[in-house]
Amino acid sequence: MCGLAGYVGQGEASVLETMAKLLHHRGPDAYGTWFDDIAGLAHARLSIQDLSEAGAQPMSAQGMHLVFNGEIYNAPDLREQLIQAGHSFRGHSDTEVILQGYLQWGKGVFERLSGMFAIAIWDESKQSMFLARDRVGIKPLFYTQHDKGLVFGSEIKAIFARASIKKTLNTDMIDSYLALGYVPRPQTIFKGVSVLPPAHLLIWKNGKCQLECYWSLSSLETKQGREEDLIDELDVRLNDAVASHLLADVDIGAFLSGGVDSSLVCAIAAKQMGMRSEKEALQTFTIGFDGGGDERGWAKQVAEHIGSEHHTHVAGLDLVEKLPLFLRYLEQPLFDNSMLPTYLVSEVASEKVKVVLAGDGGDEPFFGYDWTRRALILPRLLPNIAYSGWQWAYRTGKLGLLQRGLYDVSHDADARYMRRMTVSKAFRHRLYHDDYRTKLFDEPLNILQESLSKRQGESRFCVTDFNYYLPEDVLFKVDRMSMAHGLEVRVPLLDHKLLEWEMALPLDMRFRDGHGKYLLRKVAARYLPADILKPRKQGFTIPIGDWLRGDLGQWVESLFLSDTFKQRGIFKPEKVLELLRLHQSGKLELGHRIWSLIVLEMWFREWMD
Repeated sequence: MCGLAGYVGQGEASVLETMAKLLHHRGPDAYGTWFDDIAGLAHARLSIQDLSEAGAQPMSAQGMHLVFNGEIYNAPDLREQLIQAGHSFRGHSDTEVILQGYLQWGKGVFERLSGMFAIAIWDESKQSMFLARDRVGIKPLFYTQHDKGLVFGSEIKAIFARASIKKTLNTDMIDSYLALGYVPRPQTIFKGVSVLPPAHLLIWKNGKCQLECYWSLSSLETKQGREEDLIDELDVRLNDAVASHLLADVDIGAFLSGGVDSSLVCAIAAKQMGMRSEKEALQTFTIGFDGGGDERGWAKQVAEHIGSEHHTHVAGLDLVEKLPLFLRYLEQPLFDNSMLPTYLVSEVASEKVKVVLAGDGGDEPFFGYDWTRRALILPRLLPNIAYSGWQWAYRTGKLGLLQRGLYDVSHDADARYMRRMTVSKAFRHRLYHDDYRTKLFDEPLNILQESLSKRQGESRFCVTDFNYYLPEDVLFKVDRMSMAHGLEVRVPLLDHKLLEWEMALPLDMRFRDGHGKYLLRKVAARYLPADILKPRKQGFTIPIGDWLRGDLGQWVESLFLSDTFKQRGIFKPEKVLELLRLHQSGKLELGHRIWSLIVLEMWFREWMD
């Protein structure tokens, strides 16, 4: 894992070293730069494969110059193909496989890669820059165009290393963030800075950029077969995926939350390491919280069952004090408060290993999220019941349950999904100053609604989760919080061949009797204790609602009363403070909504003030 940056067009080579140093946390082992009269590349290296100088970057051959962030798990197979085609290698890094692969197959190399990656290649003969991002969006890549040139980086801060590119707020994205919990691609919170979408190439030539999509999950034929045969095949595919993700020249550990996904990944990893006669047991890492919100007991049970060397750390309210630090690494506001434990578990793991496996990716193909399941299992029994206002969506007690229940049984599945995944326009616009509200034209909720409307069948919810929530929230958070500690996180459940196979399964193999992960649990039963397999979803989150009713509430009140908050001209402080009072009274459960406002204000202070 590493950090990359660069430019093409008129540039200053001196900025490359600054770019590399700004990405030091992503690659603390070495720096490297390359440049000519037209283009420049910078790299900060985290050495995982081929720790020698033969794996150093930027890497060059025959007028091609490459920087790369990620891991290619089928690199050994591709290397053999390239050797058979007449190529020679001076080392055994996957970086060299990509470079020789580009020489052999051109941009067709990207379709052959299995793994997570962000790549930049300057082709001298074509005078073209190629940027590529992996199929799922595990690794980030940002860019901006200017003066017929291009500047790019693994993180936005590297782009701002160029003095001519200024930090300017993209004001519409404030509303998008509050509506969705994240800033949706292709825009960012900074005007003029874009995200390269997953499974896309960007080709710069003659001052122009062209985007190409090279992969998608759509139009997969349904796979048929006997249940036992499908269980066996999924077992084999999971083992193949995990085994490929154990490729490294350094020690590997694993995050263990206690849920089915991470537990299964850990169990298979422990098995695979045992088969390879590893001398040391798999090291697993878990974070808990005073006051709940974790699965420490389940994780301990799994660790004992698979024989891992288990590490547990308990965090408290003081973790919120590090919010400015988290936002410095995130660069964009993110509602998901599990960024806090993700940062902490990464910090703990980085003291022991350089690489960990994680269980992300099991929910999307197997209807694992609560909002997806409830969209499908709840019936529509009544004509549309229209509610005015917003409080009914957050009211506590029996009345709140009744109102939300009536909404669900009087609306279709798409509306039920949207209610749980988004924040209503009525809620958001009530908080805004008139001047800000009148400047808004696009409704950010349309992004998800359009995604749902493009597809038929129950899998449209899985695909929407896969295309938006997974890359923009989950993977974004994991990359930033782990790379803050120079820790590489690998996600074998997001192997693209495994995903294609899973998404082609019949619905009842993925979702049955109101529960997701049907076939995945069948495989997990071969590896894990029965208690771990019971449907539950604690989640990797902090008890923010309780904290806001306690010691945290006083600090938050002072935050929203400050002149700094008022003078932004975005929110009406009295309306925001009303949310806090309603939450503390117990009449409404608004912890998550208040948290999103805290994050945004602290982001402003860290990045704009």
